[in-house]
Amino acid sequence: MKTLPVVCLLLLTVVLSGCGTYAGRIQKPRSLFEAGDYDDAIKDLKVLAETQDNDELLYLMDLGMVYHTAGRYQEAIATFQKADKLAEIKDYTSLTQESASILLSDDVKPYKGEDFEKIMINMYLAIDYALSHQYDESLVECRRVNHKIDMMISQGHLPYEQNGFAKYLDAVLFEARGEYNDAFVDYRQLLKWEGNATFPYLGVGLLRMASKLQAEQEFDEYHKRFPQITNYKIAKGQGEIVILLEQGKAPIKVPHPEFKLLPKFRKRYYSSDHVTIRDAQGTFSARSYPLYNIEETAIAQLDHRITLIATKKIAGLALKVAAGYAVEKATKSPLAGFLTTMALSATDHADLRSWTTLPATLQLARVTVPAGKHTVLVDVATREGYNHAGTRQFNVDVKPGEIVFINYRTPDGGGY
Repeated sequence: MKTLPVVCLLLLTVVLSGCGTYAGRIQKPRSLFEAGDYDDAIKDLKVLAETQDNDELLYLMDLGMVYHTAGRYQEAIATFQKADKLAEIKDYTSLTQESASILLSDDVKPYKGEDFEKIMINMYLAIDYALSHQYDESLVECRRVNHKIDMMISQGHLPYEQNGFAKYLDAVLFEARGEYNDAFVDYRQLLKWEGNATFPYLGVGLLRMASKLQAEQEFDEYHKRFPQITNYKIAKGQGEIVILLEQGKAPIKVPHPEFKLLPKFRKRYYSSDHVTIRDAQGTFSARSYPLYNIEETAIAQLDHRITLIATKKIAGLALKVAAGYAVEKATKSPLAGFLTTMALSATDHADLRSWTTLPATLQLARVTVPAGKHTVLVDVATREGYNHAGTRQFNVDVKPGEIVFINYRTPDGGGY
């Protein structure tokens, strides 16, 4: 009887080690996703998302991403809405779960999502609404993105940066609806944010809105600031194509090289750098530029809170030793105490869960085109500058004065 606690703990260790983890379960659907087999990836992820276990939020985010990439925007919206609600619910962790996570591992807690992941749920809702021509709903989600970031900064005193992609999409949506004052406000705000003045297409929006609203003083200021931009107007008989680009692959969590019980984001291999959109006749051409770096954001946010995670892990190690000592006293067996400590330690590991199907960056390109039907060619360029994945074609019908959105994910399969 004295060895019963030890036996129970050892059985617990075996059970926990035998249970499938998120990393194991997601490997197959993630490989299917990266191979472009969206239907089979969706089948697998739907089953996982219906289990309602501690990783439910992750499966919903992955499922929403596959729906999105497959062009099934309404299903993506419905899935991301579920993920958004669940992320708010999962922000609460019971005392029992918190205590168990310290004694065992963080896997016993429901995954709440990294801060940037919660933001990206709303970002993808905004993108999918825009691609579905639901501009009102897209604008709401764009505003929610940066409102959430504002709340995280103010409440947590966190060194986060605003999402330039959401703000720029917000401005373009207002512009597409002819609400030029609101678009101008967003373009101006984006200019104030550090670093965004270097985004080439910011000058297009500022000059166009200043011209339309006859803001002569500001127009002169932006003309001096962006002297390289001359083709900013949409003339009569013209429209515009805007490509929303998802480039590369987000980093994944691995055990920290200096302390294996801590997670660390590691960059994954991907070959793409940007894309160029053009037509076969050479009538128009434009390249994409990044507006939001998911890769860098993920790494920076985890590094920022790694001290807190380490403090909890050290407390957990002390608690495991204390539990072993308590068993030793109760059983009068040093071996039982030692085995208890070892069994508890064997359950502990770094929490390596993360949204693995995200891209590395969100990029954008926009180009003025003659009104009418176009076959838009998308060339993917590597860091060396050459096309590596063939050319994707989009058939686009642009009406006079219209802004048309297209979406593309770079094919960066392989390499984990």
